[in-house]
Amino acid sequence: MPLERIKSESRLSKYFLNHKIKLAFTAILLIIYWAWLPKQLIKQPISTVLLDQKGELLSAKIATDEQWRFPTSDSIPFKFKHCILQFEDEYFYTHPGINPVSIFKSLKRNAGAGKIKSGGSTITMQLARIIRGNQSRTYLQKCIEILLAIRIELSYKKNSILNLYCSNAPFGSNVIGLEAASWRYFGRSSDKLSWAEAALLAVLPNAPSLIYPGKNHKRLMEKRNRLLKKLLNKKIIDSNTYSLALLEELPEKPEPLPQLAPHLLSRLIEENGEGKIYRSTLIKNIQIRANEILNKHMSVLSANQIHNAALLISETHSGKIIAYIGNAYSSTNAHENYVDIINRPRSTGSILKPFLYAFLLNDNLLLPNALIEDVPIQIGSYGPKNFDLKYDGLVPAGKAISRSLNVPAVNMLKLYGTAKFHQRLKQLGFTSFTKPTAHYGLSIILGGGEASLWEISSAYASMGRSLLNYSNSKSTYQSNNYKPLTAVNHIENKSKNKFQKNDLLSASSIWYTFNAMTELVKPQDYTGWMQFSSKTKIAWKTGTSFGFRDAWAVGLNPKYTVAVWVGNASGEGRPDLTGTGCAAPLLFATFNILPKSNWFTEPVSDLEKIKVCKQSGFKASSICPNPAYSFFPKGSSKTEACSFHKTIYLDKTESYRVNADCYDVTEMIEKPWFIASPMQEYFYKQHNIYYKPLPTFLPNCNQNNQQQLEIIYPRNEFKIYIPINEKGELSQCIFKAAHKDPKAILYWYLDGNYIAATEKFHQIATQPVKGKHTLSITDNLGETATCKFELLKK
Repeated sequence: MPLERIKSESRLSKYFLNHKIKLAFTAILLIIYWAWLPKQLIKQPISTVLLDQKGELLSAKIATDEQWRFPTSDSIPFKFKHCILQFEDEYFYTHPGINPVSIFKSLKRNAGAGKIKSGGSTITMQLARIIRGNQSRTYLQKCIEILLAIRIELSYKKNSILNLYCSNAPFGSNVIGLEAASWRYFGRSSDKLSWAEAALLAVLPNAPSLIYPGKNHKRLMEKRNRLLKKLLNKKIIDSNTYSLALLEELPEKPEPLPQLAPHLLSRLIEENGEGKIYRSTLIKNIQIRANEILNKHMSVLSANQIHNAALLISETHSGKIIAYIGNAYSSTNAHENYVDIINRPRSTGSILKPFLYAFLLNDNLLLPNALIEDVPIQIGSYGPKNFDLKYDGLVPAGKAISRSLNVPAVNMLKLYGTAKFHQRLKQLGFTSFTKPTAHYGLSIILGGGEASLWEISSAYASMGRSLLNYSNSKSTYQSNNYKPLTAVNHIENKSKNKFQKNDLLSASSIWYTFNAMTELVKPQDYTGWMQFSSKTKIAWKTGTSFGFRDAWAVGLNPKYTVAVWVGNASGEGRPDLTGTGCAAPLLFATFNILPKSNWFTEPVSDLEKIKVCKQSGFKASSICPNPAYSFFPKGSSKTEACSFHKTIYLDKTESYRVNADCYDVTEMIEKPWFIASPMQEYFYKQHNIYYKPLPTFLPNCNQNNQQQLEIIYPRNEFKIYIPINEKGELSQCIFKAAHKDPKAILYWYLDGNYIAATEKFHQIATQPVKGKHTLSITDNLGETATCKFELLKK
């Protein structure tokens, strides 16, 4: 092969090798250039923002780097968009990320000044500088920004680039981004800015460390006005708008951001993380009014060393919360006011009683006004008492709920079953009752368990929702009525509603429960009650925990459900800390700021007509006098018939009871009679002037072993504590008994030793020694009643 040919081929191979190397090197550079842009352009900590349902700012938490930096906006408001483009980058939508003309002018200006005075940066180049951490201005850095800006333009749309820049540009002090600046300087969102305000914010990123509100006031005003003049010349604003804009003053300094719902913001951060925008269901003006009412109320209660309160307002139908106040405001947080009480379990007091009443009606175990026993009781070591330490003997179930009587509630729970009620509470949405039923026992109905304000409010709202969604025409319920409240907007389910024949509680049982709750005794010291009562009708209930540690109140109508807790976060009890005295007034004051509502529609298709005994409230038996027909929850015909009315036989004068042993059967008068036990009668006749005690037997008539005598106090197995009186001595025990015969003489014995005899008023005072004792009482006809009790000394 000729030498020249070999050399030629060698040169050709070398050329192709060099060409391939250049191509490979170029490809590597392009790959590096393409990969240069991070997936997330700006990796800075973000403030957490809470908005109301209309987008109004409620609360915000500063980012972890102590900067107010809101999440990137979806769009830029019209006014600010024009201002920032006219001030920073007129040709933003036409250049590829750099403006060669501007760069040439800045180079010429810098050369004449002998130093860097202008960079000729586009908005995209400024974004590139922000991405790189705002490094010092050098020609090298400027070249890097140019390359990065072009790379950004290749991957992002113009609007996205503008949004990113406006959301991350510095606005002075520790304010980053348009939205944070708008709230910090003007106290409103950026879409509500005037032209003057938008122009002011547009000039700030140009030199935020040199010119910002409160510093270099004159220079800042001049820059703003020059921009407004440019907007006028470009015919973006008219002359009137320009003239008015010039008159607007500059803000002096950044203002604190609103903190209207800090507890909800903290809760959302804990549950879902920070650095997000939470669009809540709250309504800003209602949140503000509710805060004002609660804090004014607490300023009064603080005189009694009561420092904490929580309030929830929700829409009954949707379950959306429109006001969330986790605790009363305190500038010092001296009493744990930072704690969100709404989700903290607290002793429930009597707030659960209506649920028990509703379940008894639902399961056809009780009629709404059936008489329930209300006498002193002792169940093992558990001795519940009514709040006022008084008893009615017998009380209609509905009245027991409206008066919040403890002893009838315990008797109703015995009728329903503790385990069953415990399970039903879980079905209502209560998650706090995590221990076995035996742990709570019968005390669960009087505050032996704990629940949160969130759970209580959710359960009552769910009952109201079920009643609202009941169809009288189809006798059906919508599904998913029983659910927790929600504070954050979710995408609405557009699917058709599902209907079902049954729900957790029947519509009629809820209807009667709510009606009973409207009859609660109003707080006597609440001066605004008369104005409230004329405004709207609500079903409401209060509760007070043992030791006066927790005061509850909940109320609802078809529009709103309001729940209140008042107390001390520390758990310290205070005198007069009751649901009626401390929580109910706040409940009523809250309803006064809410729009009026009609009452629930009666669920007529879920009712049935039955014959009822007027006096006992039970289904009428065959001997009940003057029964009446009335509508009650469907299935009420399955309830037990009246057992209080029994047939007795009287002599022809109807003055004495008689029997076949002492009276002619043909002359007896048969008559139904309402008969209570001796103890029931003792209390019942004190509250019912129409009550007629049984007539006494005709002399020489056998009483057929009917119980005439009963010990009222102490009851069997009572444990009695004897307090020390003001003299430092042990007080005496007061023993009581009841006898159906007002003429009876009772003989009292303690541990077999005779104490005394009583007539008419069967009550004695004595002072037993510490230990176990037996009390026996015998009447003049030989009937005896006995009980065992234990005396404890503190």
